[in-house]
Amino acid sequence: MPKPSLHALTWSQERQHYELHMHGQLHQCFPRGDEPAWLTWLAEHTAFAFVGQHGRISVIKEARERGTGYWYAYRRQDRHTSKRYLGPTAKVTLVRLEEVAQALLSGPSPPSLASLQTQREAEAGSPGTSRKAEQGMTLLSTRLSHPRLPISLVERDRLLSDLDAALSTPLTLLSASAGWGKTTLLSTWASRHPHQVAWLSLDALDNDPTRFWLAVIAALRTCASGVGEIALALLRSPEPPPLSAILTALLNELAGASEQTAPILLLLDDYQVIEEQTIHETLTFWLEHLPARVHLLISSRVDPELPLSRLRVRGQLVEIRATDLRFSREEVSTFLRHAMGLSLSEAEVLALERRTEGWAAGLQLAALSLRKQEDRSAWITAFTGSHRYLLDYVQEEILARQPVALRDFLLHTAVLSRMSAALCQAVTGEPASQVVLETLERANLFLVPLDEERQWYRFHDLFRETLLARLQATQPERVPRLHLLAARWYEAQGEVREAIAHQLAAADFSSAARLLEREASHLWLSGEAQTVQTWLAALPDAVL
Repeated sequence: MPKPSLHALTWSQERQHYELHMHGQLHQCFPRGDEPAWLTWLAEHTAFAFVGQHGRISVIKEARERGTGYWYAYRRQDRHTSKRYLGPTAKVTLVRLEEVAQALLSGPSPPSLASLQTQREAEAGSPGTSRKAEQGMTLLSTRLSHPRLPISLVERDRLLSDLDAALSTPLTLLSASAGWGKTTLLSTWASRHPHQVAWLSLDALDNDPTRFWLAVIAALRTCASGVGEIALALLRSPEPPPLSAILTALLNELAGASEQTAPILLLLDDYQVIEEQTIHETLTFWLEHLPARVHLLISSRVDPELPLSRLRVRGQLVEIRATDLRFSREEVSTFLRHAMGLSLSEAEVLALERRTEGWAAGLQLAALSLRKQEDRSAWITAFTGSHRYLLDYVQEEILARQPVALRDFLLHTAVLSRMSAALCQAVTGEPASQVVLETLERANLFLVPLDEERQWYRFHDLFRETLLARLQATQPERVPRLHLLAARWYEAQGEVREAIAHQLAAADFSSAARLLEREASHLWLSGEAQTVQTWLAALPDAVL
């Protein structure tokens, strides 16, 4: 018997009754002739698989402008899909289902879905609709294969091994901000599994649910030829049924196809472009009912709106994040010396690894500049977030894509070496700073948690330096004010060291001198004489 998917009504020869399975579990039994109980259940649903005495069919309720909708039966065999009208709910009896299943199995072939669709278009006076759809799917083919791999590639075996788990886990999430090498890693892995990975590169136009699922089916067909024919016809029909019914048909087809093939993985790259809530909801529905040998991998700059916590608790989620994507010291060395062709000492490699914290884009931008430098050691020592290449990258790939309020929050909190919600609120005036910090973390915007409770954070050092350079260039008058606000908050909390540091950064020397005079003896006795001397040296003679 084919594996049940979602709702399946099956005939039990041994027990001589029909068994209703929901999500693979037995839910209810219907003796032959118990039509009232069956029709009561049917009235509340829109799709199911029927495995009767004469074979298997997919049954779907299609909505109409007038009335409550009508039921149709579909059967796919040898890449040909047949369709039969069943009628309104009251007519879809157990006997009727057996009759139609037998007719689809042994009777003359009715018109195919493709011909039915062409007929509908002709009747509607739109002969070009089908041709346009085919053209759209042809254009889509450019997004159904992974990008070409670079000539000089750093093989990241540890991550490629982690990705192998994607072929045995319902969902794998690759989530990190721009420049961490997500697509290159996935392209490398996909090239090792050419017949199992259904690749789809998403773009902003895919926020239309119909276009999105048409694209998904096109991707799946690169691994399972002909799958999704019923769903395609329903998506393109003038009056399509609910998406849940269409996806049920797709899942049923995948269940049958995957039993004869190796595991199939749908890979959605750049999922951060999807903002349409309907797509998040239908993808959740699809994910929660995946056949055992079909899997999903999502690559995104932000965490998708899917039930990640529930999947995590169930052990149905593999996560690869920025901390995993960071280049190790060995990978940094391989990248700089072999991929970029630079002759660097171990000390220079180590310095770049520390400055970039393994960020692939930072390493690449540094390497491009290093090729033009005569004194490479001096350049590496001076390499900061104010470098032109880094400024351009962060502005174009990260800041420009953020809402204005979030962009300002990033720039204004860049004066802080570490931050909490209360401190951010004091500096920015944003009362929902904790929510914003959590949003930044989910969006993978280079925010590093400093404790398990997620109370204190810091920015990636190079990213923070870039933000500071951008702030100084665009809002120079705000910089002293932001430091003063931070100083006042720290002083109120009794954090003297941080308060003095921000006062000095704001050139508020009189306040720094006042606080230093009050706390100098305590700091001196606690072993911080060098710190006190450094602060004193920063004060102008007029204040001293």
